[in-house]
Amino acid sequence: MTAPMAPAASIDLKAPGKRIGHIELVWSDDAHAYGVIPVPIVAIVGGSGPTALVTAGVHGDEYEGLVIARSLAARLEPGDLAGRLIVMPALNWPAVEARARTSPIDRQNLNRAFPGGSDGPTALIAAFVEGLLPEIDIAVDLHSGGTQSIYTPCGYVYAMGSPAFRARKLAAAHAFGAPVTAVVAATASSGSLSGACERHGVPMVATELGGGARLDRAAQAIGEAGTLNLLRHAGVLHGAPVPTRTAFRHTPSRRAHVMAPIDGLAETVVAPGETVEAGQLVARVWPTDDLARPPVEVRFAEAGMVMAVRTMPMVKRGDTLCHTGVPMSDDDFLGVGR
Repeated sequence: MTAPMAPAASIDLKAPGKRIGHIELVWSDDAHAYGVIPVPIVAIVGGSGPTALVTAGVHGDEYEGLVIARSLAARLEPGDLAGRLIVMPALNWPAVEARARTSPIDRQNLNRAFPGGSDGPTALIAAFVEGLLPEIDIAVDLHSGGTQSIYTPCGYVYAMGSPAFRARKLAAAHAFGAPVTAVVAATASSGSLSGACERHGVPMVATELGGGARLDRAAQAIGEAGTLNLLRHAGVLHGAPVPTRTAFRHTPSRRAHVMAPIDGLAETVVAPGETVEAGQLVARVWPTDDLARPPVEVRFAEAGMVMAVRTMPMVKRGDTLCHTGVPMSDDDFLGVGR
């Protein structure tokens, strides 16, 4: 099967110096005939060292990452770098413009679109990044809870791959140094950017930094400091990294995801970062269609740390109210003794 034609960059991504441009996403519809959708990209080349990719805006309503990536692209210059930095600060540009999780053009979720294709703008963006990954040595993908949820600020890594690759990801997560790092099992979507990095052997730290359709300044500071420290750790940015560590948390089963059992109004009584016990109250879901019906109490099935909480009180049956994580050791992440 012939590979799809990925969009081209308007700038040379390898030439020394700092270049600001876009990828030329050609798409023809009622709103975009005879032109391109310009997805922003910045390349900063200061030396012959490793190459890093920093992305934000995979989902267009996640603002902490947009600000962090935009700030990095503005402040870093070739003299700051021992290698090359590629920043795509608004990766799903149509979604960012629309302040939406998914693209308003094709309604696709970019974090389920890899390795990409040619059947829509979202697939074309994914194809461009997938084609870039063989040149990348380290990656950061900046997410937050978006409009619908708030996370305790955390890193995000996959627990899969060879022992050597896991060790590189472990070191990257500690170098990023978020207070907590969520560990995702091998069953997570292969259509995500994290999954694409796994296929290409690129250690990547993703994040979940606050959310709730606003800027969480504390989470933003964690993300910016973590990204800079990881770039130093990887040898992309001049200077020695600050010694940091993170605490790993993983979600062992779907029982850690608390779902709304009915349609209604969720009165949630826990917050991100809280430690909770099995049986503890999560929320009361008040029926809105029958004022005579009492609320349904929802309780945790398992103990753990609250990693994320839904922000929108109106829920449908099956919506996630929150999820929890439990501690994971470095040895467990590395698969020692398995």
